[in-house]
Amino acid sequence: MKYQVGDLVFLKEYEYKPRPKTLNARPLPNSRRLLPLDLQNTFGIITTAENHNDIYQGFSSENDNCYTWFSQVNGKEYYFYQDEVTGEVIL
Repeated sequence: MKYQVGDLVFLKEYEYKPRPKTLNARPLPNSRRLLPLDLQNTFGIITTAENHNDIYQGFSSENDNCYTWFSQVNGKEYYFYQDEVTGEVIL
């Protein structure tokens, strides 16, 4: 897992990458999708980190790990997949 729960992450860049819906083993989090133009170059905290084996049936990879990110800018949660974000953990 690239990020852990509680990590403060600086979101540098975001690029949406669609996932096949037929692979979902269970519903995604009740969060909003990240908005790249509004939230790039901002800080947030990882509130959940879900392994790809727990959320998908069949073929998946570490790129399919899903994270929930709590924005420090607007106080809302968003989810993203590991390969959609270029980010940096701030210690």
